[in-house]
Amino acid sequence: MALRAGRVQQIHKREERGIDRSNETFTIEKFFRRPGLVVVQRPAFEHGYSNHLREIYPQWGIAVSTCLNQGVPIKHPRLRFDHYVDLVKVWEDQEYIYVEDMYVDVLLYERSYYHVIDLEEFGEALFSRQVSMAEARRVLENTQKFVDSMKRSRLSYQVWKHKYGIHRRHL
Repeated sequence: MALRAGRVQQIHKREERGIDRSNETFTIEKFFRRPGLVVVQRPAFEHGYSNHLREIYPQWGIAVSTCLNQGVPIKHPRLRFDHYVDLVKVWEDQEYIYVEDMYVDVLLYERSYYHVIDLEEFGEALFSRQVSMAEARRVLENTQKFVDSMKRSRLSYQVWKHKYGIHRRHL
């Protein structure tokens, strides 16, 4: 399968390394899987925090990123969000788990509000046929289901994770 340039992160299943969207290698500090969840922790991208935690829920089509400082979740130092949610497509082969960014993102401000971003980027990808109609439909459905479930979780990712996380209970 051809990878969309600049859109796919690759996580090696047996080695402590990955390849990010810009084709740069990175070290994986923690990695574990269980049905419905892949968790990857790596060094931070920017100054102001020590680690980046990514919790990937393939059946929800989302990857939730959290900034950590010495193992404790913190707000992103510059943008002040608590969690960054990428709408994604996930697949794997013998060596890698592939996580493709599907353009739409949601910023979560714990127990306050959420903000859906990059819809114009998603629209442009759809218009230029970088995203198929079937993929677009799935991304929009996943976005709506996630946002609805976040509202039912009182806008708390921690409540959402406990209530829905690896259990696909879309009400």
